[in-house]
Amino acid sequence: MLACIDIDYPPQVQYLLPFKHALEQRGCEVTVTARDVGMTCQLLRARDVPFLRIGQSYGAGKLGKATGTLGRAARLASLWRRTSVPDLVIATGRSATAAARLVGRLPFALIDYEHVDLTVQRLLRPVVFFPDVIDVAAFTRRGLRPDHLVPFPGLKEDISFSGIDVDATPPHRFPNIRSGLTKVLLRPPTEESHYFHAGSRQLTLAALEELSGRDDVVVVLSARHPWQVKDLARWKWRTEPIVLERPAPFVSLLKAVDVVFAAGGTMVREAAYLGVPTYSLYQGQMGQVDEHLASIGRITILRTPADLAKLELSRRGPLSPMPPKPELVDDLVDEMLIRTR
Repeated sequence: MLACIDIDYPPQVQYLLPFKHALEQRGCEVTVTARDVGMTCQLLRARDVPFLRIGQSYGAGKLGKATGTLGRAARLASLWRRTSVPDLVIATGRSATAAARLVGRLPFALIDYEHVDLTVQRLLRPVVFFPDVIDVAAFTRRGLRPDHLVPFPGLKEDISFSGIDVDATPPHRFPNIRSGLTKVLLRPPTEESHYFHAGSRQLTLAALEELSGRDDVVVVLSARHPWQVKDLARWKWRTEPIVLERPAPFVSLLKAVDVVFAAGGTMVREAAYLGVPTYSLYQGQMGQVDEHLASIGRITILRTPADLAKLELSRRGPLSPMPPKPELVDDLVDEMLIRTR
């Protein structure tokens, strides 16, 4: 059996690649395609994963996103027709979902934020796997068919951390950090996504301003866009921030810091899963996964700059990862293979 995994955004490297290993364990030949956006290609190269680069950033405009999605879908479908049409397609992104349908295949998607644009999923009907803390009604009331919805026990991060020995993973080493400082990893919002909320950028800038005046912390910026690095020049810093210029393995990076501030996305959930004190700067519609993590004390959701001034940031204690679910990836692959036959 031939399978294809399409990586449409950088975070998907973490939570889709475990399916590659599980499929190969079952004798499948797996190819990986990737859109060159953000650090996607660098992350794949860092893991020594062979891939085909198909497409790049669409930009922030709706017209560019639409034409880019359709164009990339056509390129993927053409590639598969010229080589070999995969029997199984894991396609969380819209372009690969459309491409799978163009070549007559049932695509599989993994979604853990119910407020994303679901137009493609409603029209093309992939099988959607999602954490069971999300009410299935969040999808059915937006037109997704119940028989194409598969809740699973756990979180997407159970997949990301599968096969990783957290204790054996060394922390990332930052150069030239004065001892005793609290290391704060800050992840700004993705400003080209359709669910971008301007309030997330405003609160992120407020967080940077607050942190710039502290002499007990050092900020590690993991920017999504080049202009976010330039934001640092707005303030005079007590301690010069560190800018990540190359991708670092996510577990090593999270083990190296004391606190995480992130304006939504996968890093919030990865840090919370691992047990790093995590603050969400996201101001859009809060997803049920983040609400769940907040309810069990794994995430603190910030709403105003006044919330930032109240925080007491300190060096963290030992990590407390959530209990692993080693069988989850295999269970999901089994479901895919059953539905593919």
